[in-house]
Amino acid sequence: MNWTKRIGSILLILFLTLTPLTPAFAVEDEDTSSTTAEQTVSNSEEPTDSTEEDSASSDTESEDEEEVPEEEEEAPDLDPAIAVNAGASICVNAETGEIIHENNAKEKMYPASTTKIMTALLVLENCDDLSDTVTMQTIDFSDVENGASTSGLQVGETVTVETLLYCLMLPSGNEAANALARYIGGDVESFAKMMNNRADELGCVNTHFVNPNGLHNDDHYTCAYDLYLIAQADMQFEAFQTIVNTAQKKLPATNLQEERIVYTTNELIRSRWASIYYDYCYGIKTGHTTPAGYCFVGYAKNEDAGLSYYSVVLGCDFDDEAAYAGSFVETKAMFEWAFSKFSLKTAASGGDAITERKVRLGKDKDTITLVTAEDVSVLLPRDADISMLDVTVEAEESYDAPIAVGDTLGTVTYSYNGTELASTDLVALTSIERSQLLFYLDQLRNFLLSSTFLVIVVVIIILLVVLLVIRAIFHRRKRRRRLRQTKGGKRRK
Repeated sequence: MNWTKRIGSILLILFLTLTPLTPAFAVEDEDTSSTTAEQTVSNSEEPTDSTEEDSASSDTESEDEEEVPEEEEEAPDLDPAIAVNAGASICVNAETGEIIHENNAKEKMYPASTTKIMTALLVLENCDDLSDTVTMQTIDFSDVENGASTSGLQVGETVTVETLLYCLMLPSGNEAANALARYIGGDVESFAKMMNNRADELGCVNTHFVNPNGLHNDDHYTCAYDLYLIAQADMQFEAFQTIVNTAQKKLPATNLQEERIVYTTNELIRSRWASIYYDYCYGIKTGHTTPAGYCFVGYAKNEDAGLSYYSVVLGCDFDDEAAYAGSFVETKAMFEWAFSKFSLKTAASGGDAITERKVRLGKDKDTITLVTAEDVSVLLPRDADISMLDVTVEAEESYDAPIAVGDTLGTVTYSYNGTELASTDLVALTSIERSQLLFYLDQLRNFLLSSTFLVIVVVIIILLVVLLVIRAIFHRRKRRRRLRQTKGGKRRK
């Protein structure tokens, strides 16, 4: 009984003791569970945040990586240059005469049929009427060997000078060259002398011709610079411009042949469908012999750019990759380079004030403004600015009035990188009258400072000295005479 009560009491105490603990444990478990859940959520959220941050960071890096970096601005090309694969070459701006490229330009080279531009020049300068006729003779074919270019003319055929010029310049007819030389000079030898004399007149520096067609001769040579000078003279004739820019020409019927067509040897203008065709090319003449290589004298004009150029390439090889003579490939590349790298810019407009100078003897003014007489255009690298030009003024420190409006008082020269590009006269902007008073005073001053006045002064001084000496001598004699008279009077007494 007692043990039963005791056991019951113990169980009751245990029950009472454990009953409040169970909820406590349950709450604690819930709290723990809650805490664990919160931690889990927190832990699961933290990686999420981290992932987002990482993702954001990754996106930022990705954006940085994907962001196209700013392209570095190319340095301005202030001194454009081009390498031309030729024995000699030159490129000259037609508007300014500025040489923008040259390599061995004045070195002796064989010209081959580019010689014919001199032949054409003498014909155009010495024939008043291109409709004059010439009858082909056997001698015109004497040096035309097998393989040499001809235009299909025949002995006894009568053609006009104009037809001969087309036969000369398009298919490069050697017999046409001989016939024209005979017509203008009487014979080939005399015509060759005319060619050399004209070369001298043009300022050619390394040229000697022995025939009108360019068939090889060791003593027949020229240089790229000289061919440019000759081409420039040719282009003063409208007829020449038309002929050299003709791809094909229908020749009129003659006494021996029906109408026929001759074609140019200039691949730059021959066919628009050809890869080598160059739209801005307007001539001029091809040439080729084994010693000379492939040669070409060219002219290109871009009206939109307001620019035109002469080119000469001599001693080129055949370009196997382009499947054309290197003379065409190099000329086209040179023209493209010239039009893309250079532009015509206005250095000064007519009437721009350049400098002031002092004026002497002016009635109302003592300075004069010098202005440019005309517009001055210069060919510069496209990236260059007018401010980069060196300006040189040549004028006196002062001028004497009177000065009239437009009087030439000096010059201004514009240079780039040490190369003189252009110059023009400096003229008076206004007129300045002369002050007569200042003029007379100046005349007097000039007289007083002149050697004439100095001579007069010296002469006067000498005369004065002589007079003083004479006067002194006279007075001395007079005194002596008086002394004698006085002594003589005393003796008589």
